[in-house]
Amino acid sequence: MSKLLILASDYEKEAESFREYFDEVDSSSLADVMIDAETGDISEVLVNGKKIENWDAVYLKPEPKAFNYTRVLLEVLSVKDVRCNIDTSSIFILTKKPYLAKVLADKGCTIPPQASISTEKGMTELQKNIEFPVLARKYSDLQLVETKIFDGFDELKSFAEVTEHGKDFLMIQEHDEEKEVFELLYIDGKIISLKADNPPWKESGETGFSYYGVSDTQKQTVQKAVESIGTSICRVRLQGDRIIDMDTDPRLDMFEQESGKNVYGRVAGYLKDGEDL
Repeated sequence: MSKLLILASDYEKEAESFREYFDEVDSSSLADVMIDAETGDISEVLVNGKKIENWDAVYLKPEPKAFNYTRVLLEVLSVKDVRCNIDTSSIFILTKKPYLAKVLADKGCTIPPQASISTEKGMTELQKNIEFPVLARKYSDLQLVETKIFDGFDELKSFAEVTEHGKDFLMIQEHDEEKEVFELLYIDGKIISLKADNPPWKESGETGFSYYGVSDTQKQTVQKAVESIGTSICRVRLQGDRIIDMDTDPRLDMFEQESGKNVYGRVAGYLKDGEDL
């Protein structure tokens, strides 16, 4: 009998979609998880009073604000040999965006020139290294709160002035408006790709996606990136052939709806240790 536990703040859709592939599917909030570190060398994880070993696999939708707690949870899952869609090392890289940029650059992945700053004082050297226009993303407590395009230094400087050191930071990268934007879902060696009809940072209109087959070069770019951070499931955003972001939230519902592919079945297959569903 296969048992899946879903840990997410909003789990109704996932619970319904995964039920086809597991004998039992339970769901709960991450807030209901207790990590007991006083029971010996290996911590115990309890969910509503039940040990985590009660389930064969966990599907986790992490919250950036609970990063430290989630990382400890993932470490215990690894020791307990409970399969999960995220692992300890990759969640650290994917959540810490400045570190993600460093890892991708160090591994020779195709990314645009970019920089991260925590206050507007960090912009002193920016003009020497990055050409405008730029795409700027503001994060607060590791959560993305705003994305904007800037054509000049003064406008970007005003945007950066409201950042609070120690809490906020900006990710700034060169932007090419002519390049198409793609969202790709990577699942254990397989890629499902969508093209954005209206880029997510546009202020007018909703972002729409359509199923689209990307090139071999783009697939190779994604493959190299996911191998660089050591993950089996994640979402990747491309602009042209360059990676502009990667995320722990795979947005399975969106990819299944827009592509018509069996997205939940593929993730379930991975969680069931490579079964072909």
